Amino acid sequence: MKENHNTFRPVQKMTMVDQVERSLRIYFKENGFKPGDNLPTENELAQIMNVSRNVIREALSRFRMLGLISSNKKSGIHLEKFNLFSALERVMDPNVLDKSTLHDLFELRIMLEIGMADAIYRNIAPEQVHGLRQIVEDFESKKVPNKIEHEISFHSELYKISKNETLCGFQKYLKIVFDYVLSLEEEMMDTPINKSKVTHSDLVDCLEKGSVQEFRELMHNHFNPYYEMNFLRQGGK
Repeated sequence: MKENHNTFRPVQKMTMVDQVERSLRIYFKENGFKPGDNLPTENELAQIMNVSRNVIREALSRFRMLGLISSNKKSGIHLEKFNLFSALERVMDPNVLDKSTLHDLFELRIMLEIGMADAIYRNIAPEQVHGLRQIVEDFESKKVPNKIEHEISFHSELYKISKNETLCGFQKYLKIVFDYVLSLEEEMMDTPINKSKVTHSDLVDCLEKGSVQEFRELMHNHFNPYYEMNFLRQGGK
């Protein structure tokens, strides 16, 4: 009988620190620790987990990096309320992210902005349409000559209009992709690219008079040139 080795998955090798980190998560949950509660000391945790204090310290450093715990000499270690955006701030450093990750983040930003069309239409007020027009006019009249500043200002306003706090909080960490887009533009400067025919002014017109579906299509077309830039930069793969 022929053995089917495809049914077996590679065994995941976990370091001692990995195991302790996982065990600590379970320990905190099962013992009902809540944000603000003091945790056992490193020595006490080492005894509970039956490992060295160095292993405990390294495992705790991972929690500390994510903002899940904090400590000082007087009050000891205590649990913190998890803040997704604080954790993102620690890891989303454009100096260490590769181009592939930056591109993925840029695509994520596009998906979010196209996807939040319903929320924008549900919440937008006439004064916000006027505010968006003012942002466009300031750029066209050179009051805001910096293109990136204008892009951030316009698209940030769309996030605010959605009234989704999680989206608004996440959006500021997606600003790093603008540097990535600029680098693409510089690389592709001598390559003919179809410029977007959909301007910010067109988007505002649609928000004032068009439908949700029309806005989604315009947003997709607005971002199309950047997809093309990345496609050509990768050799059309």
